[in-house]
Amino acid sequence: DGRPAQWYRQTMEVLVMGATGNVGGALVELLCARNVGVHAITREARTWPDGVRGVVGDANDPASLAGAAAVMDGAFLMSGYAAEAQLLADLGAGHAALLSSSSVPLADSGNAMAAYHRDSEEAVKASGAAWTIVRPCSMQSNVTRWKDQLDAGEVIRAPFGDVAVAMTDPADVAAVLATALTEAGHAGETYRVSGPEALTPADQVAIVAEVLERKLRFEAIPDDEARVTLPAQLGQAY
Repeated sequence: DGRPAQWYRQTMEVLVMGATGNVGGALVELLCARNVGVHAITREARTWPDGVRGVVGDANDPASLAGAAAVMDGAFLMSGYAAEAQLLADLGAGHAALLSSSSVPLADSGNAMAAYHRDSEEAVKASGAAWTIVRPCSMQSNVTRWKDQLDAGEVIRAPFGDVAVAMTDPADVAAVLATALTEAGHAGETYRVSGPEALTPADQVAIVAEVLERKLRFEAIPDDEARVTLPAQLGQAY
C-alpha cells in the first residue's frame, strides 16, 4: 500500500494466544523487539513488561475473549481452541498467523490430531482474514514429557522407538511467526518448519543424558503395550 516496512513495526498491534507457552512466550519477546504492541492472552492476570498489555481469557471459552481481536492488525492463534471462530470474526481483515502441525496431510487417513489442525487451517482460510499457516514438526520442548521418568531413575521408556523426527526449537517457530506477522509477503503462505536433524527417541535421550551429565538409557515401549496405554493418555481418538 505504499507505506514503508518500518511503519508496520512502529504501529502494529498483535494479539498473542498462549502468551506464556513455549512458542507464544518466545513470540511475545520477538514482537516486542520489533516495537510491536503486544496483547497477551493468559488465563490469569499477571505483570507484563512495557509494550505488552495483558488480556485475561480462556481460549476454550469464546465469551471470555469476545472483542479481544477487534482492531488488531494481527493475531497469533493455535489450532483446536473453542475461541477460534470468535477471534477470527473479531479480527476481520487482519492477519491471522496459525500454529498448525506438519501432520495435517495425514488428516484424511483418520488421524484425529491431524484432523483438528486441518479444521483450524480451513477455518482461518475461510475467515476473510489474511493468513499464514506454520506447520512445525515435533517441538524440542516435548522432551519435558519425560520429567517424571527422569525424576524416577535412569531409564526412559517411549513408544515408536524407530521413528526419527526433525525436532524444532519453539523459538525458531516463533521467529517464523514473528516474521510472517510483521513483514510483507507472507499472506496466503503455508510454511513447514523442521529441525536440522531427524532424531529417534534414543537419539533424544542421548542428548538429554549428555546435557544432564547422567547415564540415561532408552527403552522402546513395544507396539502392543503402546496400543493399550496410549488411548488412556491421549484419548481414544488420538
